[in-house]
Amino acid sequence: MSIMQLYTIDEFFIKVDPKEFRAGQLCRVPIPFHSSMPQILDAERSTPEEHEKIDFILRYADKSDDFKTRDRSLPIKYLNLRSNEELLVHRCKKRPAVILGNNLDSYPSIAKILKKFDKTHQQEDSLFVIPCYRTMEKTYGSGIIQPIVEYTKCMMYRQFFYIPPIKDFKETIARFDKIQIVIGRSPASIEPSDVCLSEEIFNLFISMFIFCISGRTDPMFDDIRGVLALNSHNLTHLTQPILHVRKAAGAIFF
Repeated sequence: MSIMQLYTIDEFFIKVDPKEFRAGQLCRVPIPFHSSMPQILDAERSTPEEHEKIDFILRYADKSDDFKTRDRSLPIKYLNLRSNEELLVHRCKKRPAVILGNNLDSYPSIAKILKKFDKTHQQEDSLFVIPCYRTMEKTYGSGIIQPIVEYTKCMMYRQFFYIPPIKDFKETIARFDKIQIVIGRSPASIEPSDVCLSEEIFNLFISMFIFCISGRTDPMFDDIRGVLALNSHNLTHLTQPILHVRKAAGAIFF
């Protein structure tokens, strides 16, 4: 049984002001591809006199002295690379994402102190976002394969959450295991939309996220997953259980 048999599209999404940057809002964010082996760009000035032109070698991080103090006496402009830091390389793609949280604590009195010491990065206006990956449209090509999509629709993957297509957003799978942060609200970093998960769906989204990172659940969340796990052939017998679970879930989630 699918989550889309419990909720219609109108119940899944609501319209919001794109400038809200609210929890549950859909957006587009540059998302890096992470690999099991980090790639390092060994860069140095082309000549001692050049500040911007560089020579570099791309390699995997496998040296014993990686991330250890080394000579950075000739710094490269714009990098500000410290002696015990490396320059990592990632491929990156702008993807749909769901804003998970947007209310971090920030104190003006602390901001003044941080500005004085040039440490404003210690208190930033950041967003947590969950990247979304499109599904495979055919039996070949890129995208998440259909067996995983079907399992995700039944909430059988704790690290995934199904997002149906809406407006110019295609069918996707939100991946909690790819959580990212976005610093600030620059258009180069995040493009918000006017589409947002409804309150009930976002509460379910949050419950799945908590289950993913902690294994903790609540009775109503377990009931909904139990209903979704039932065979779709029994759908005609599920009308009352579905209504009961959604009503009870609504009483708790709201």
